[in-house]
Amino acid sequence: MKPIQLIAAVILLATTSGTAQAQNFTFQSTANPGTTVGGPDMSGYLAAGATWTGTSTVTWADGKKSVDKYTCVSTTQPHHAKIFDMHTICDGTGPDGVYSSTWGCNWTSKDKAYTGCVGGLVGRTGVYAGRGGTITFMGRSGTGSGTGTWAAVPAAN
Repeated sequence: MKPIQLIAAVILLATTSGTAQAQNFTFQSTANPGTTVGGPDMSGYLAAGATWTGTSTVTWADGKKSVDKYTCVSTTQPHHAKIFDMHTICDGTGPDGVYSSTWGCNWTSKDKAYTGCVGGLVGRTGVYAGRGGTITFMGRSGTGSGTGTWAAVPAAN
């Protein structure tokens, strides 16, 4: 199975009403076929990167739904110096603005078919500006789901 199929589900989200309160959401993501570079190294360890696009359907705690488009890039991490099996960064665009997400992901099945990820959100424009948050994901082969929270970022002292 290509790395893109194993990690492509690592994607997201969202829109928000722009209030100062934290807003929770769930999402379902579907990735388009991507491009993978690299492969097993001399010891058989996967050393690869991937890029892909996709869509996420977001459902907010109040029942509001939206569909965002995203673009992601990821790379596996060296087997001798890692916390996560791979790192990913994505940019998302939706009707309410632009945001980025950064992820750390690990294989969650012995056959490396499933991944579980945790990450952070950074708002760029629109209602996301000045906001940040957290996000989780579980999936396989470009299909998956997760949860997240957007909140206002406190001003620095």
